[in-house]
Amino acid sequence: MTGITSFLHTQHAARQPVDDSVFDTAALVFTIERTFDAPVRAVWTAIDDDRAWSWLPFPRVGVRYDSPLRGVGVVRDMGSVFEPLRFLWVEREKFWRYEPNRRITFGVVSGNWMQYLLVSQYAEDMTFTDIGNDRTGLAWTVAVTPRLPLRFSTWAPPLWRAAYRIGGIGPLFDRRVRQVARTLPPPPRVVQANGKAAPAVGNRRTGKGVK
Repeated sequence: MTGITSFLHTQHAARQPVDDSVFDTAALVFTIERTFDAPVRAVWTAIDDDRAWSWLPFPRVGVRYDSPLRGVGVVRDMGSVFEPLRFLWVEREKFWRYEPNRRITFGVVSGNWMQYLLVSQYAEDMTFTDIGNDRTGLAWTVAVTPRLPLRFSTWAPPLWRAAYRIGGIGPLFDRRVRQVARTLPPPPRVVQANGKAAPAVGNRRTGKGVK
């Protein structure tokens, strides 16, 4: 029993580099975009906080960080990270780009048995754009190389896009964003050169993709 438990929880390191090159070498790379009726801080927080991905339609799914730190080089667990289902699917994700309210890029550096058997490469890049009037654009690029028996699935990119659009950033994520938006403190105010206070300008970024 100890041997089986150890096998189920063992992390297998990725064999390929985990950096921007994944977006060039992966078997399938696709981008989906959505606009949210919420400020960019709310959309960013929903993706970045300790409840990230808990809205996915699978039991005991979410993220667990090794520490409260956030930034480049941070590694977290993602998947069925909570007991009693932690043995099912846990991948270790490392951030190599972290620009609050603007952009994050991360990839899988290791995975347990399920991740290892099904996926050989995986990375994500997310760009957040403040488009004004408390609305946010999100461009989400995914790079994945499935192993057999999932390799044939790369022949159907529309199915991947639909799954990520509906399950990843669909109605359940939209509800989470609205929850975050209701609890966010007001944006900080900045002092202009004339000594008068003015609302802080939201972060804006028009670039998309991973390059």
